[in-house]
Amino acid sequence: MRFSSLLPFFATLLLAAWFFYFQWSSTKFRTIDFQKIAFYGKDYIFSPIDEEYIMVLYNSKSSDIISLTRKIPNETNLKIIAIDFYQNRDNDAIDNIIPLSAGMDTLLQLSNKFKITKLPVYFKIKRESVNEFIQDSKIINIKLHN
Repeated sequence: MRFSSLLPFFATLLLAAWFFYFQWSSTKFRTIDFQKIAFYGKDYIFSPIDEEYIMVLYNSKSSDIISLTRKIPNETNLKIIAIDFYQNRDNDAIDNIIPLSAGMDTLLQLSNKFKITKLPVYFKIKRESVNEFIQDSKIINIKLHN
């Protein structure tokens, strides 16, 4: 009799623990190891030099990177790594924007790792070790139309 009266309490406790674990696991930050993945510029393979970047994932077929970057707050003037899912490699670097692309396998791994379901998005990354960067902000969708 005593156990049956505590059962709803423990069931609720277990459900709450599961819910909070799911919330925590979906918001933890992820890493990018530039030694293991390759991003391509117009005629080079990208290797990060700075300590922090803003990473923008977008599709050049449906949006212009210049207009997208104007919608991103960048008070500290960080360089912007612009990864094009349309895989256009003909763009030159403009101001602090580094246009890059990658192979389809790398793009799929990136979208799965960061759970990206809609483009364009941006987030900050910060150097953790020589080639490894960690996500330093939430992933934010960029609104295409005002």
